[in-house]
Amino acid sequence: MIYLKTFSLWLLALSVHKCSGFFHFEYNHWKKLDRAGGDANVSMSTLWINQPLDHFNPAETRSWRMRYMQSLDYYRRGGPIVLFIGGETTADARWLSSGLMFSFAREVGAAMFLSEHRFYGESVPNNDLSVQNLAYLSSMQALADIKRLLEVIKSQSQFQNSKVVVFGGSYPGNLAAWLRLAYPNLIDAAVSSSAPVLAKIDFYEYLEVVGDALKKYGSPYCYTKVARIFQRYEELLKTSNGIEQLKREENICQNVDMNAVQNKNTFIFQKIIYYTSIVQGGTPEQIKSLCPQGRPTRQGINSIKANNNIHGMPSIWNKELQCFNYDFNSYVQGYDSNLKSWTYQTCTEFGFFITTSSPNQPFGRHLSSDFFQRICAALFGPQFDLRRIEEGVRKTNARYGGLTPRVNKVVFVNGDMDPWHRLGVLRDLSNEAPARVVRAASHCWDLPRDDNYDLPEKVAVRRFEKQKLKQWIGM
Repeated sequence: MIYLKTFSLWLLALSVHKCSGFFHFEYNHWKKLDRAGGDANVSMSTLWINQPLDHFNPAETRSWRMRYMQSLDYYRRGGPIVLFIGGETTADARWLSSGLMFSFAREVGAAMFLSEHRFYGESVPNNDLSVQNLAYLSSMQALADIKRLLEVIKSQSQFQNSKVVVFGGSYPGNLAAWLRLAYPNLIDAAVSSSAPVLAKIDFYEYLEVVGDALKKYGSPYCYTKVARIFQRYEELLKTSNGIEQLKREENICQNVDMNAVQNKNTFIFQKIIYYTSIVQGGTPEQIKSLCPQGRPTRQGINSIKANNNIHGMPSIWNKELQCFNYDFNSYVQGYDSNLKSWTYQTCTEFGFFITTSSPNQPFGRHLSSDFFQRICAALFGPQFDLRRIEEGVRKTNARYGGLTPRVNKVVFVNGDMDPWHRLGVLRDLSNEAPARVVRAASHCWDLPRDDNYDLPEKVAVRRFEKQKLKQWIGM
């Protein structure tokens, strides 16, 4: 969908199809989705469509097969088409049987569809993730894929006069808004949930929001205690004796050179993950549980092993040696296909590098944009320097408008507990492009469920979303 789920790279790539959803987002939000009063008996079909490898170069004649899913169980003749936009992970059919889009479709008699993004899941052109082939991975190509998919669907006689509504969360939330920008004559309305529409290299605000949440829902002492933990890590990493002590305390593999800057950064990032995942995808109660009596629990501090292999994150646990391997090169080599594709997009279009450059967060000062640039270079080649990444980010904001995209008939929804909201549309762009920010709400909070067993403010915003969509498509 924005979690997104690496560093920043993981944090939006895991954030980012299941809404998409980083880290614990998937677990917490899918629990909500599975309880949301959906229909487990919805029938659905998996279909494929041929797509051009390059929509913008007529001389390129190669094509590939894009996967999508459909359900017509609640469709009534003349009803709208609703599409849940897949993002930086494998498409999941549960969006066709529960959640906000499902509820809306049931109310208006819509045909439901779910798309899978190029280079993710089973929709990888030629099963090739080489740098040469990844050149065809971009948001512009993805928008054109969706345009063509919808045109093929609407070419069927039963859908020729159907209105089109798109739903997306996190990065797919960007795509939902940008579809209205790029193809307003095809897309009639959109929901853009937790969408980081502003591309940014040094996304220091992310950890500021995490720190604020620790203060607000844990306690000021919880924040201070976390800060002291990370200060101690940094002090130990300064000396040989300190590194040896840290290796003993944290069960770091002896062969890992913790004098290497990138290995130090890998260690620090992994220690940050636990807190970021709970804040991005969790609840105030879960944040409070991190710090009973105001103190971080040992479970939280030593949670790295439990976080291994989530959404393709490289495993740092060495099963053979029973220790943690923070070697940067081994780490990057462990990327799965979805994570590699998403990292490519952050390196070419978005940045989203979640750094510790702000003094207003408790996680030390180790992680800079340089750390993430080195990931880009390690995966895709030395040509991916900061200048190239900066140029890609500049072009993205120029193309789509950053925080002020020139769109209408789009509802922008965010939660103030979601760190990604700092890159989102938080104020109405116009009467036809309203924005809602909900207190104590996390990443893509509105998409996995639609029922009345929730906080009144959340129920009201979901109702508002559906009312606006109905108004815009004349229902």
